[in-house]
Amino acid sequence: MRKPWLLAMSALLALTGCTPRSGGGTGPGDAPAGTAPAATTEIQINKSYWHAGFKVTLGAARVVDASAGGGKAVTIEGVFQNLSPEHAESPTESALLVVGGRTYAEIDNPLLDLPEVPAQRSQPGVYAFVVDEHFVLPEAEMVIGKAADRQATVPFTGPDGLVALEPRPVPVTGKVLRNASGAVFMTVSATEVRADEPLLHGQAPSGQEFLRLTFSATNNTDAGFAWVFDRDLHLRLPDGTAVGTADNCSRAQIYPPPHATAQGGLACFLVPAPANGTYLLSWDRYAKGALRVPVS
Repeated sequence: MRKPWLLAMSALLALTGCTPRSGGGTGPGDAPAGTAPAATTEIQINKSYWHAGFKVTLGAARVVDASAGGGKAVTIEGVFQNLSPEHAESPTESALLVVGGRTYAEIDNPLLDLPEVPAQRSQPGVYAFVVDEHFVLPEAEMVIGKAADRQATVPFTGPDGLVALEPRPVPVTGKVLRNASGAVFMTVSATEVRADEPLLHGQAPSGQEFLRLTFSATNNTDAGFAWVFDRDLHLRLPDGTAVGTADNCSRAQIYPPPHATAQGGLACFLVPAPANGTYLLSWDRYAKGALRVPVS
């Protein structure tokens, strides 16, 4: 005959949905004590960044066997869009992974695949890094670019810490007069702020970015010499100082013949990042004919 306290215990367990087991625990679904959850070996990043004339969209990141040494590697798939209108190029190999205080910069070359991409075209590719037993895939972030240049940062999970360096259009258009007559002038048709220089796959130095203005030039006189030169253009910064055009980015040289307009000018200036405040673009330092360029 069962004792009263055993009958009471059985009734209580029946009400709570638990049944006693000889091995301990409360049910067959329990993990053995001390068992760690399986490590994540694949994750979808699905984020984009801009660097050195490429827009790169990262896809799957996977922990795989390294190509040598019996260790592990991480591969990161990407689609590499070459933004240059003229020049083929390969994406930069200057990249690394960071997890907490650990940095992983060793490339697994046999797994790496960074193809040369024709101008204005896209190609798939793969970054690959050697990692160790401390690497945690969901906690990783990728840093792209040299330390001396503006670097993009892409966390594998979540939005926090994303530095995409996406170009920012600035809604500024208007005229820049060369002198008081107003007969020779530039017309700015588009303005943007960006950290890279697409044509030649350049990148702004750390702490700076490019302010780029696309323009035409008009000559409403009989004069045959109305060239626009980079050396004739200046940008006054919000702090009152002035800078000339950036040598490796600006392409201002266009020639409007008499009573005609020439297209295709690009004035490009390096400014402190992030660009903010009101800038003034002048031609031949004619302040009264300058164009206000507010950036926020």
